[in-house]
Amino acid sequence: MRASVREDHRRTFRTDIERLSDGHLRWTPLDVLRSTNTQAEFRGAVHKGPHTATDASLARYLEDRLAAENIHLDLSVTIER
Repeated sequence: MRASVREDHRRTFRTDIERLSDGHLRWTPLDVLRSTNTQAEFRGAVHKGPHTATDASLARYLEDRLAAENIHLDLSVTIER
């Protein structure tokens, strides 16, 4: 998964990345592979479900879940099967 900063949330990007990778959100067991001040790349497992039908549906699902936790990122996801 690749996360990109949203212009209006630029100041919180690093904090959001830390929250995703430190176990703060138990439903997102993600490891940071690399990150900059505007992008981060993650790897992790997601439970199979209707939201994993396509890369785009998983990205939307994760964006919505993260927004509920006040984390606002643009995501692109590649599901490895």
